[in-house]
Amino acid sequence: MGASAEQSQRTGEPGPPDRSGGSGRGEEPKRPSSADTWPAAVLLPALLLLRFFGEQGWAYWTGAVIGVLGMAGVAVEGTAAVRHLLNGRRPWVAVWVLLALGSGSLVLVLRLAEHW
Repeated sequence: MGASAEQSQRTGEPGPPDRSGGSGRGEEPKRPSSADTWPAAVLLPALLLLRFFGEQGWAYWTGAVIGVLGMAGVAVEGTAAVRHLLNGRRPWVAVWVLLALGSGSLVLVLRLAEHW
């Protein structure tokens, strides 16, 4: 902070305008990337459990619990991807994230429903 800014703060006079262009946080808004598909890493073990051991009760319930955690992550990242899509920031990446997470969620729900 320069001497003129310190003096204007002490005297209560308005200083030079802030040209950072942000909301005061000083960071850029997050841009969508394919790394936003991290919930797929949680959904994958649940899907594998249901695929190979789904006939057994312990695997069904373990896959369901892990799947619910993955679905919570899908809700968070899916909402962020929709927000990025509406703002027009890298729309193809946001569409990819929505398709990947949506298809993983759909397969999980279908696997759980077929063994119920």
